[in-house]
Amino acid sequence: MQVGSLAEWVTALGIILPLCVLAWSAFQYVRLQKRELQRLRFDEFFAVMDKIGSGDGSIASKVAGIYELRRFPEYKDVILRFCSTAEVVGHGSAQEMLTREMKLTADFMNGKDCD
Repeated sequence: MQVGSLAEWVTALGIILPLCVLAWSAFQYVRLQKRELQRLRFDEFFAVMDKIGSGDGSIASKVAGIYELRRFPEYKDVILRFCSTAEVVGHGSAQEMLTREMKLTADFMNGKDCD
């Protein structure tokens, strides 16, 4: 009776063990993919910030960059600090456009209804 029981255990282990290894491999793969996605988002965020902060480039591209910050809710705290404390260098309509977009982005991140 124990021989049959031992054979059943070996058979069950032969099925269960590979399934456990497969599940662990799938878990590790998904974890690795999430890490890679986080790294890519990090790189995208800093590329947008570099575009906004660069000395070259048009005002329109900087306004678009500030608007693009809304896609990064995981960096909400940094974006809010940036939009509320950054000094816009310039004058006239360019300064007004950038200041307005910063306020709209801060309002968006705070969950306020924006036009």
